[in-house]
Amino acid sequence: MYQALLALPAFAYLVNRRAARLLLVAVQAFLLVLHAAGFYPMQLQQILVIVVSLILLLDPASNPPLIALIALIGVTPLPGILPLIAMTLLLVIALSARKSHGRAGLYAIVALSLTLILEYSGYPYAGASLVLMLVGAFPFQKWLTDLYSNYKSAGILVAFTAVIYLNENLVAYASVAQLLLFLGAFTTIVGVFQCMISRRFADFLSTIHQITFGILLVSASVVELDALFYYLLLPAALSLTVINSVHDGLGEKTGEGMFGFGGLSSSMRVEAASVLATYMVLFSLVSMVAEVLMRIGVEGSIGFTLLGCAMLFSAAASLAAFFRGYTLIFEGPSKSGVTPGGSLRLAVALVSAGDLLLALVPAWSLIVLSLASGGKPLEFESLNVLLLVMLVAASLSAAIMGGAKPVKFKSWMGGYAGVGDLQGSKGEIFTSWREIFKLVYDFKSPDDGVSGAMERANPLIILAFVAALAIVGVMI
Repeated sequence: MYQALLALPAFAYLVNRRAARLLLVAVQAFLLVLHAAGFYPMQLQQILVIVVSLILLLDPASNPPLIALIALIGVTPLPGILPLIAMTLLLVIALSARKSHGRAGLYAIVALSLTLILEYSGYPYAGASLVLMLVGAFPFQKWLTDLYSNYKSAGILVAFTAVIYLNENLVAYASVAQLLLFLGAFTTIVGVFQCMISRRFADFLSTIHQITFGILLVSASVVELDALFYYLLLPAALSLTVINSVHDGLGEKTGEGMFGFGGLSSSMRVEAASVLATYMVLFSLVSMVAEVLMRIGVEGSIGFTLLGCAMLFSAAASLAAFFRGYTLIFEGPSKSGVTPGGSLRLAVALVSAGDLLLALVPAWSLIVLSLASGGKPLEFESLNVLLLVMLVAASLSAAIMGGAKPVKFKSWMGGYAGVGDLQGSKGEIFTSWREIFKLVYDFKSPDDGVSGAMERANPLIILAFVAALAIVGVMI
């Protein structure tokens, strides 16, 4: 009954956008207070959905009605795979309203068709394909750019809801756990490769999404990684929130892509430091997943060893990808007149600080979740050593460089060169990356032409077809 209050902000948005955002915060806080007081006990996955949706409202470009409806679906105890079907329909409707339903409609039809076939065959976990689509895992990752172009932060919430649903149904999908484990690792690798060449903020944010939810999908697919999964949840949510909140307004203020900036670390020092710290957190999380997989592999499973090696490559490449994104926007000579974000600066700093603390000491993240759910805290690593070393190194570097006035910066790409020279070189920093992996980037997905044709189709036809598939699947 109480979760129905989440529908109120969606209606309030029709009258006043600011009021809708404030009302959504009030409703979510009210639900958490009811849970803490024992009047409306919620399960851990419901609490996580509310907490993540509350964090995402920090982003000024977020869409309160869509976040409210996704949160409503996430906390309502719907039977079976109805939550996944409802979120799929909601996203297709939302993108159709913006006339950007092509890949979303195509992937929804594919995922729901697979669900229908598996349901008819009596398969125990027919919603696996829907989870992959909502998380943005391979091979359903291409629609994320449209989602991030039109609805900020909604992709994060729906993916978190789907991956939490997946983890809560761990036993049901045991037969496809190995496939999901592989697709999670592959999604991280795909995200890293696309992050290296992204030019628009929507592309860049969607690739960060893929890297993050790739490791979440990996940790949710193995019973032995249950503690790792719950440790990753809060730092991942906070990291994506910081990156989204800082980057969302940049393109809107100037109309430029990622190459129209540079030098923002001098005018937006707090935001730049928060983003840099967030990149270090994400790099350490990917590295930790690789370490845990390889540790399991050493104990006797060659498959986990190979996956661990793949994740180790992803971690190393992600560090270069994050460096590229940070350098293009925050380093070198300034190319834009972007000013600090006012109250957003303090909020980003606080979220980034909380992100660092929870990521640095895994026990704190697990204790927070155990207190929220009333259960016993899971045991995991006592300290994220890699993140601690990186923070110490970054602090020492900042202290040393603070009193120096360097003229040239050393580029690990090709000797000594000014950052401005790097940014002026074809608008790119890593010009050799795409040449080295030319075969990877030359691969063309067959869904390009099909999704283009669907984009020109009447969205009502797409919605009717998707809804029909969903209804038939539920009936079966």
